[in-house]
Amino acid sequence: MSKGLIPIGIPVIDDFISGLPRDSLILIIGDPGSGFDTFLHQLLVHQGNNGIPTIYTSLDRSELEIRRELEAFDWNTSNLPWYFIDLSPNAKNKKTRTIQWDQDAINVVSHNLFRKIEEYKNEYGINGFNSCISSLTYMLIQSSSKEVLRFINEYLSIIKGTYGWHFLIMVRGVHGIDQENLFSHYSNVVLEFVMRLNTETRLYERVLGIKKLPGVDSRAFPIEYDKRGIRPITTAKIR
Repeated sequence: MSKGLIPIGIPVIDDFISGLPRDSLILIIGDPGSGFDTFLHQLLVHQGNNGIPTIYTSLDRSELEIRRELEAFDWNTSNLPWYFIDLSPNAKNKKTRTIQWDQDAINVVSHNLFRKIEEYKNEYGINGFNSCISSLTYMLIQSSSKEVLRFINEYLSIIKGTYGWHFLIMVRGVHGIDQENLFSHYSNVVLEFVMRLNTETRLYERVLGIKKLPGVDSRAFPIEYDKRGIRPITTAKIR
C-alpha cells in the first residue's frame, strides 16, 4: 500500500481503492437515510481506534445525538479521541457558540475550528489527525455560496500538512447540481450516497458511489447496514 493512502477499514472497498489519500479534502454527498453519516462515523471510529484523533464540528446535530448514533453499532467508542465543536441549535454547551448563527455563521465555524486545527498541528505533527464539518448544507443555508467558498479556501490552506482526512458533508439535492459540482471541484475525493427504488422489490436500496478519487476508476457499491456499520453487499457475506 502506498504511504500516501490510509485504509478506511471496510473490507471489499479497501480491496478496491487501497485507501484514501492523506492530506485530502473529502466531500460526502448523500440522500437522507442513505447512510452517509454512519459511513463517516465508521471511518472516524476506525481511525480513532488506531490512535488517530478527530476534530468533529457539528452544525446540525448535538454531540449527544451523535454519540447515541454511535451506540447503535458494535464499535469500540469508550476512549474515542474525538474533540467535539458542538455548534448545533440544540447544543447544551453554549460557550462554544461565540456569536449567534444568524449574525455570521462562517465566523462561528472559523473561530472554533481553525483555532483547534492549529493547536492539533502543534500537538500531533506528523502523526496526523482528522477533521469534519457536518454539515456544509447547514452552512450554505446560513451563508452565501461566495462566503462558503472563501471559507473552503482558508480551510484547505490550514489543513495542509496535517496528514489526515478532512470531511465536508453535504445533503444531496438540497442545493442543486451546480453547487454540488462546484464543491466537488474543490475536493480531492468525492463520495456519493444514493437511495434508489428497486422496481422489482419496491424497496429502496442504498448505493455508495466513488465519484472522484485520484488513480481510481469510478465505481458504485450496493451497501447495507449491520451491527458493524456500513458494508458492501456481495454474493458472499463479508465475515
